Amino acid sequence: MMSLTKNVRTSLAVGTTAVMAMALASCGGGGGSASGDCEPATKVAIAYQPGLGYASLLIAKQEKTVEKALPDVDVTWQEMNSGSAIRDGIVGGNLQVGAGGIGPFLVGLDAGVDWKVLSGLNNMSLYLNTMDSSITNLEDLEGAGSIAMPAPDSIQAVVLRKGAEEELGDAKALDSQIVSMGHPDGVQALIGGQIAAHLTSPPFQAQEIDEGATKLLDSYQLFDEHTFNSIFTKTDFAECNPKVVEELVTVVADANAMLTDEPAQAAKVLSEEMGIPAAEVEEQVTSEDVAFVNTPTGFATFAEFMESIGMIQEVPETGDMFFDTEATADAS
Repeated sequence: MMSLTKNVRTSLAVGTTAVMAMALASCGGGGGSASGDCEPATKVAIAYQPGLGYASLLIAKQEKTVEKALPDVDVTWQEMNSGSAIRDGIVGGNLQVGAGGIGPFLVGLDAGVDWKVLSGLNNMSLYLNTMDSSITNLEDLEGAGSIAMPAPDSIQAVVLRKGAEEELGDAKALDSQIVSMGHPDGVQALIGGQIAAHLTSPPFQAQEIDEGATKLLDSYQLFDEHTFNSIFTKTDFAECNPKVVEELVTVVADANAMLTDEPAQAAKVLSEEMGIPAAEVEEQVTSEDVAFVNTPTGFATFAEFMESIGMIQEVPETGDMFFDTEATADAS
């Protein structure tokens, strides 16, 4: 157990150090916008992850609304397994726009990545599920086996540590059990009995419940309602590409309006993209703990907890987290 704990802590430390090094290396070599000599991008790579938490972007991808709004820009879409991988891609210059959870975004910001949130994508509760009937709480889970999630600095990892602090008195009590795993693989590993628990997101958590899983944690009970995913980019890119930023915010707002006002139509589009029956998708997008809203919320609450357990060094100011867009006027 001790070696595993050391590995998790080391991976966090090494990851943060790598982000800091990449962020420093990218400074001064980016857009050159401060001197007014930048040129608008002709290619934009947008990264997202599997799951319903990216429904707004999946609709945009399926219907090519970004491409239609930006006909002179070569838009590409990349699916990745974790927010930390997306963060590294943006810092390294391989991606221009990313979508992900609060955890990797705040870790990057704290490490010196000059980026901000353009818009929220949704609010969703995140579940920690188990298939083991002998595990009814975190005390039972401690030492019982691996706990899968996208990465040790994912929003899911923050949720687990908050639960561990409240139930076990130590936020890092379960760190030795964390294993990095993409959501689809995590579902199969949980159902197959290869892991003790899986902290995931819609639609994967509902799929696990349908297979007989039991919920051990609910992020809304720990942090109140909060943003699950948002879209973000670096400051120099945003300053040099205001049209891209404006259209992205609009595209997300339009997709969220479809998801909220026309869930059946949205489910049909998502079914084609995700390979899930439309009826199942519609049930998911209309769940009571799912809301497709543009305003980011809960960032400060997560940041305060992350600072308290050493995941970040300080809580950022609101203006340092969000661009001034139509979506972020009431961001928190």
